[in-house]
Amino acid sequence: MRRQIPTKMINAAWVLLAAMLFVAQPVFAQSAHVNAARGKSALYVFNRTKLELARKTALVDPKRMAQLEAWRQADEAAIAALQSLGFKVTLADEHSALQTTRGQDLVLISESVDALEIGTKYRNLDIPLVDMENDLLADLGMTGQKNGRDYGTDENQRFLWMVNAPHPLSAGLAAGIQNVIDDEHFKMNWGKPGLGAITIATLRGEPDKAAIFAYERGATMNDETLAPARRVSLFIWQDVFTHLRPEGRSLFDAAALWAVGISR
Repeated sequence: MRRQIPTKMINAAWVLLAAMLFVAQPVFAQSAHVNAARGKSALYVFNRTKLELARKTALVDPKRMAQLEAWRQADEAAIAALQSLGFKVTLADEHSALQTTRGQDLVLISESVDALEIGTKYRNLDIPLVDMENDLLADLGMTGQKNGRDYGTDENQRFLWMVNAPHPLSAGLAAGIQNVIDDEHFKMNWGKPGLGAITIATLRGEPDKAAIFAYERGATMNDETLAPARRVSLFIWQDVFTHLRPEGRSLFDAAALWAVGISR
């Protein structure tokens, strides 16, 4: 007589297999482009003073310290992500001279920077640039000048509406709603780009707020400004990077690779 396996054991086995697949999925998604940018150099611009100053201050607000620590962890995760893509990463801050961009294939600006300290420094840079600081979009010529009208930040976000699935910047994600952050209590940056832009994704329910958009070299940006090299604007706010789901991480990877001419 054939021995039957109890139903409970079969169900338990399926649950275990599903759990293994769920755990393995992010690892696979985040390593899909490992070393794709080998031989390329990237300059990562972020704030390197706020946290250090806070650590030296005797009377510091614990909440503020936790916030600064979270921002630094997000920057470190973004740097590690670039390195995993194969980029040789050089670090810079708001006060670094423009000459630090020499020999670089990509400049990536973190949301942690003080936009006023950078201003229009990188506006005419003929090197591909990925910007995650929405307060710099106007200075870069990528949007209009009015905060809250031409660019801004919305709270309690986790979904993107993908509107240009065939484009490499969409990272192979299907058109429609994509869950890109692991919690809904985060901010997302957005902008209203010029007519020459490639819009990839918008905020959910806000079709006029582009969460990911880009310009090809020579495309018309704001006020007839021509893009001196490829430009990309990403939705990733200061503490979001460590909370990106695999879908969100794939969009970061796609932005960095597309900017330097690598599309997969």
